Amino acid sequence: MKNTDFLSVLAHRFSDFVEFRRSGGVNPHNQIQMLRPFDRFLDQDGFQGRWPTRDTVELYIDTAKHLHPRTRDNRFSVLRQFCLYLRLFEPECFVPEQMLPRERRPSQVPHIYSEPEIKDMLAAALELPPLGSLRPKTYYTLLGLLYTTGLRGGEAFALNLSDFEVEQNLLFIRNGKFGKSRLVPISLSTSEVLQRYIEQRSLVGPAVPENPLFVNLKGSRLYHTNVEHAFGQVLKRSRLIGSKGITGCRLHWLRHTFACTRLLSWYRQGKDVNTLLPALATYLGHVKVSSTQVYLRATTELLEEANQRFLDNFRQNILKKGDPS
Repeated sequence: MKNTDFLSVLAHRFSDFVEFRRSGGVNPHNQIQMLRPFDRFLDQDGFQGRWPTRDTVELYIDTAKHLHPRTRDNRFSVLRQFCLYLRLFEPECFVPEQMLPRERRPSQVPHIYSEPEIKDMLAAALELPPLGSLRPKTYYTLLGLLYTTGLRGGEAFALNLSDFEVEQNLLFIRNGKFGKSRLVPISLSTSEVLQRYIEQRSLVGPAVPENPLFVNLKGSRLYHTNVEHAFGQVLKRSRLIGSKGITGCRLHWLRHTFACTRLLSWYRQGKDVNTLLPALATYLGHVKVSSTQVYLRATTELLEEANQRFLDNFRQNILKKGDPS
């Protein structure tokens, strides 16, 4: 891989490792950033070995004690992965033991928005100031798209007009997470809402294919700061914060909501959820199903459907076999 700027005697090994990780869907830039300090350490120390030794790794770890624990953990994790990779070619390569997990602050559990909450949210978006302008329509359409497709916020903001295939009801996601692109099918109703919005956005600029799909009142592309501010206004107007013990909401939770809603729909349709999870992962732009599982929450509705499916299976397969008649 080019432009990695590794300097030490292990530069080619670092580059090969980064390329190996990139082929598996991992962001290469993060890998480079995590490995570069170790590469500089080896270069400045005059290291000339074919693999890192225990002493070398321990000395390097000592130089990182001043860093934030999360940064230190991330660097160590990638270094350990590199050593495991290098051991495939150099069996004597030292591999450091995993660090003991440090106590972490509990993260906020994502709230899965209910259908009534989504309706209130969209209604509040249409009340955003200035009324009669494009802004309310922009956020109504954007929030609806995130809810019905599970797109990452950044993916939606990056959409151009040419990325919407009207006749095929498709969105083309360019350079999503890890630089991957994909086609996202959308429903006919979502397609119709997008088409209406495109007609309305002509108020602030021409519908040139390379222009952004979602724009502000100046015709410029939306960014996270703009959207987060508007989303906060929507939440206040919909009075969602503070209800049911909810102290804060995140735009990204719409992606969690989509994943759970899709799973619930499959349960209610009687489909084999396990065989469909890879399809959901692909739709969301995930390389591994395990990444999708992070978005799935044990909501009351999902637990009820899973429990009912278990009971139905128990009655049909277990009790029936034990029936003497």
